[in-house]
Amino acid sequence: MPVIKLYANLRKLAGIKEVEIAANNLRVAIEILVAQKQGLTGLLIEDGQIRPHIVITINGQLTTDLDAALEPGDIVAIFPPIAGG
Repeated sequence: MPVIKLYANLRKLAGIKEVEIAANNLRVAIEILVAQKQGLTGLLIEDGQIRPHIVITINGQLTTDLDAALEPGDIVAIFPPIAGG
């Protein structure tokens, strides 16, 4: 199963650092994640797209494609907006 890793405040909101989710594409994985972790509702997807400033990588490769295929053992990392100065 793919592993989803959450970073920064997403970890706090979900109450987990990572979770294995049985999904064959990114869209389904995020839908399952949000259904399991209600604190993430509305934070990752907006109008059928990855929300602006949310960064998602699959095995270290940046993606904005919610239909990207996932394979067992893939690592999906989700980063919230980060500001600094």
